[in-house]
Amino acid sequence: MTVQILVTGAGGYIGGSIVADLLNVKEGLLKNAGIHAAVRSIEQGQSLSTLNVHVAQLDLSNKAHVENYLVSHDIGIVVNTATSIDRDVAFNLIAGLSAWRETTGKESYFIHTSGLSAFDENTGWPYGNVKDSDSVYNLENETKNTYIVRQVDTFIVERCKTSDVTAFMIFPPTLHGRGTGTWNQLSPQIPALVKASIKEKKVHKFAQNREAPLAHISDISIFFVHLIEAILQGDNLPTGENGYFFLVSYMIPWWTILERLAARLYARGLVNSPELDVWPSDEVLAEAVGVPVKFAYSMWNPSPRVSCENRDIVGWHPKWDKERFLNNLDDEINDFLELGLPKSSLLDSLKPKSGE
Repeated sequence: MTVQILVTGAGGYIGGSIVADLLNVKEGLLKNAGIHAAVRSIEQGQSLSTLNVHVAQLDLSNKAHVENYLVSHDIGIVVNTATSIDRDVAFNLIAGLSAWRETTGKESYFIHTSGLSAFDENTGWPYGNVKDSDSVYNLENETKNTYIVRQVDTFIVERCKTSDVTAFMIFPPTLHGRGTGTWNQLSPQIPALVKASIKEKKVHKFAQNREAPLAHISDISIFFVHLIEAILQGDNLPTGENGYFFLVSYMIPWWTILERLAARLYARGLVNSPELDVWPSDEVLAEAVGVPVKFAYSMWNPSPRVSCENRDIVGWHPKWDKERFLNNLDDEINDFLELGLPKSSLLDSLKPKSGE
């Protein structure tokens, strides 16, 4: 029987690119897979309407709605890229997979997209360098009350275990490059820095020169394809408490990135100087990139110290390296000038709600 896969956040940067890569598979177990694209809005759905996917404007906060959709469409694999900070959404998706498993008697799989900010000292991570082959769940569990992403991560692992759903926890780094989805094609980080620099006519840096963990979106999206293929092939994969996958392609000092960005913007006449200034305050930084202060450093100056070992199990070999990234930084500027700021529900979710 043809496998059915639900991708949440299919209008987003990561989710949209995963959908595109799944549709590009022309052989093997995924060749005829049914792809279900969960979106937040009518506009996102319309952007996907010409593709060979089942578009679902699915209310992920409605448990009954989610359960019914998964069971009625025979979906046993969910790739969640919609949110890493909403426990209720994860709960409902896991409940749906559990209901499908009870109905069919087959294994179900929850692939959750989290973030490496969970392992950054900026977010209260006290353990320094960590390998994805370590007991990461136990370490996250000890510090879950200090950061929402760790809270959700540990909840998912625990809930999947009690629901008899197989969990995979995926941790992308800071991403760059133009996505291949139909709606949002840009990552939040670098476009926001380009926008702030053009507006201020100056590129700013952080007082501390930390190393940025990076990957190109095309390398990340293809990882998900490899992982799903490995699942369908019955490969022996780490799962649940052991199923953590860190996806860093390379590390570059933030000042190196910003110096190269300043040089390219100055060459175009978009800033007044190729020199860098230090951000005058956290508040100025947060306002410039458009998020609350508490999220600004974790998103725009992260430096988690991680070692990536489990990715080799699924044969993931990134094509981008740091030289290629730095040599193609003009593409990041061009993409912002063409597309503007990303249509990011992630950034929207970080903003305080009215009355807060």
